[in-house]
Amino acid sequence: MVEISVLIPVYRESELLRELLDTLLDQRMERKLYEIIVVIDEPTARSLAVIKKYRGKVKFIVNEKRLGKANALNTAVKHSSGNILLFLDSDVTLPKDKNYLKKIVREMRDADVLDIKKEVVKDSFLSTMTYYEYLGFNIGSWFVSAFVGKCPSLIGSAFAVRRDAFLSLKGFRNVVTEDVDIAARAFFKNYKFKYAKGIKVYNYVHSSWRNWFTQRKRWSIGAALWVKEYFKDLLKICVKKPQIFVPALLFLFPSIMLMLLYLFVPNMLIYKVFFLIFLLLAVKFNVVVPLLWLSTLSVDFVKGLVASLLTFFSFSAVFFVLSKKLDFRFRLHEFLVYYFFYSLLSLLIMLIALITVFLFDRKLTKTLSDWKV
Repeated sequence: MVEISVLIPVYRESELLRELLDTLLDQRMERKLYEIIVVIDEPTARSLAVIKKYRGKVKFIVNEKRLGKANALNTAVKHSSGNILLFLDSDVTLPKDKNYLKKIVREMRDADVLDIKKEVVKDSFLSTMTYYEYLGFNIGSWFVSAFVGKCPSLIGSAFAVRRDAFLSLKGFRNVVTEDVDIAARAFFKNYKFKYAKGIKVYNYVHSSWRNWFTQRKRWSIGAALWVKEYFKDLLKICVKKPQIFVPALLFLFPSIMLMLLYLFVPNMLIYKVFFLIFLLLAVKFNVVVPLLWLSTLSVDFVKGLVASLLTFFSFSAVFFVLSKKLDFRFRLHEFLVYYFFYSLLSLLIMLIALITVFLFDRKLTKTLSDWKV
C-alpha cells in the first residue's frame, strides 16, 4: 500500500526537476510505499527528455494545454493513491537525505497539514533579501502552530496533507494563492497543523527585479483577495488571540511597526528622554551645545532616527534568537537592508494590493497572466 504520494507540478519545464527526482528516487523507503507523480502543462523538449529518462520510475501526466497549477495538482491527486500527499514545487531541491520521505511520514502521524521548512538559496542580492522574508514566514508558521496547533497560511512550495483532509476540503480552488487558500480552509475546519523545522527544502528565487515584481504583484493581489474573502473570520481570530496573530503578522512584515511609529507616535517619551540627556550634557560640557542646537533644528530627523533604530534592534534581536532556534543563519548587516528597504517595499506593494482589491472589482485577477491564475 502506498504511504505517500509526491506530487510535482511543472509549467513547461524546470531546470531543477532532474535533481529533485534523483533525490526522491534515492530514498531508503521501499518503492512500493511511495510514488512520484509529475504533472506538466505545455511541456517543452527539455521536459519530454525528462519524461523519457524517468519513464517507468516516475508517473507523468502531460497536458498539452495550460490547466493552471491548482487544476494540474487536483488532476495529479486523482491519479495518486497515497494516504499522505506531499506537494513540491519544481523550483525546489531537497537535502541529500535518504530518509527524507520517512521523516515526513513520521511527522504526519499527529498532523493533518505539515508545513515544511523553506530555506532560500542565497545567490544574488534579491535572493538574500528573500531569504529573510522566508525566514519571517517560517517563524510565523512555527510560532502560530506551536501556540494554537493550527495556522491559516503556508507557502505552497513544500507541504503535506493527509488525503482524507484534502478530499474533505475538495482540493485546491482555482484562486491566485491556492496554497494559502487551502491552509485557511483547513484552519477553519480545525485540522491539526504542524511546522516541521527538522525537514526542509531549498528554494531558488528570482534574481531579476522585473520577474520579482511580477511575482510580487501576483502574491500581493492573491493575498489581498484572500484577506477580503476571509476578512471577518480572520478578524475574529485576531481579536480572540491577538498575542499570537499580531506578532505573526509582524514576522511577515516587520516594517509595519516602523510605519506605525512614524504615523501614530510622533512624540514618544524616548524622544523627550534623549532631549533631556542632551540638555544635561550641554550644561555640564560646553562642547555639547552645538549638538543640542543641531538636534533642536533637526528634531524630526532625530525622532525618525531614534524610532527606526529602536524598532530595528528590537526586531533584530527577535529574529536572531528565533533564527537560531529554527536553524537559520542570521547576519545583522543583511537584515538591516532587508528591514529598511526590502520589507518596506514589500509592505507598500501589499498595501496597494489591499486598497485595489477592497475598492475595485475583483475581476482584476484576470489581468494577471500567470500559470497559477
